[in-house]
Amino acid sequence: MAAMTERISSVLARVPRGVYMALAVVLAAGFPLLNVIGVVETAWLRVGVMSLLFVMLALGLNIVMGETGLLNLGYIAFFAFGAYTTALLSSPKFELRWPFLAVVVVSTLIAMLAGFVIGLPTLRLRGDYLAIVTLAFGEIVRLTIINLQGFTNGPNGITGIYSPLLAGGSEVKTGLAAWLTVDKPIEYYYLVLVAVVVVSILLANLKNSRVGRAWNALREDELAAISSGITASRAKMLSVVLSAGIAGFAGSLYAYYSNVISPESFLFMQSVIVVCMVVLGGMGSIPGVVVGAIVLQALPQVIRQAAGAARSDFEVYRMLIFGVLIVVMVIFRPEGLLPDKLWRRESHEVDPRELEKTRQSLFDLEEGEKDLEV
Repeated sequence: MAAMTERISSVLARVPRGVYMALAVVLAAGFPLLNVIGVVETAWLRVGVMSLLFVMLALGLNIVMGETGLLNLGYIAFFAFGAYTTALLSSPKFELRWPFLAVVVVSTLIAMLAGFVIGLPTLRLRGDYLAIVTLAFGEIVRLTIINLQGFTNGPNGITGIYSPLLAGGSEVKTGLAAWLTVDKPIEYYYLVLVAVVVVSILLANLKNSRVGRAWNALREDELAAISSGITASRAKMLSVVLSAGIAGFAGSLYAYYSNVISPESFLFMQSVIVVCMVVLGGMGSIPGVVVGAIVLQALPQVIRQAAGAARSDFEVYRMLIFGVLIVVMVIFRPEGLLPDKLWRRESHEVDPRELEKTRQSLFDLEEGEKDLEV
């Protein structure tokens, strides 16, 4: 049995990763069809949309955490920037109805600008200090949104966000304009799926470029990377700004999909959940991050369905379950579910200092005789 399992594993390992990715895209594209034929309820389609949105968030955070080695605990703030920019530019709040592409671009740029502003003073920090500052930044953004009641409606949020029109202006939806308007769960699903695929392809190419290798060098040894000619501040700033832009893009799509946003959607725990997605899937691994986001976003819904009447108890212990799951992963599989090759080697390699201690305990070379200690 063990030999057969090992043989199957070796065969699967020889299959190019691109084949698995193509198969995953095909399965994701076919999922809404189950709703069309009545096999899957519409609620599950909504879970799919939210899972894809969190996949985008996890992909963005993976740039900072997995590739560059920076811990950001206020990442959800960039998500809020994108969502509120979209809500203000495409809602009755200010009687604006900008075209979809313009709103998405502006929302992404606003989030990137916020990433640049917060990156200037904080990227000089490292480790726990950087985590504390980013955590404070996320809370400052949320509290500012609550207190700017004349601009953001405070805790009441912004409602009535218009449905995105993929082409043309934003007039009454008739004829071709009605056909290009996204206002159904299945249409939102495919819109977000296309965005996820495009972002994943771009990040995969960026990961294998000189920029991606510079990020990895900074993550492994910043001093050695600087000595090799890498400008640390520039590389870190690029990772933070690009990561913030992806979060803003996801926030824009989220605002369109939810049709209403409020500060409760951007709590600190949302940042923690995105961090858990990256850690669970495998830091630095794009396929791993995708799997981790889908598992942590869809698994609660599966448990709710199975729990039935005990759903309220699950809500109480949901974060405890997440915490236990992450602890178990860190102990038994620290590299994640689908780890990056470099992370896998680092997680399983033996410390040279431990090897030296073992050698010294096994051999006594003082008198030229090998003396095995039991």
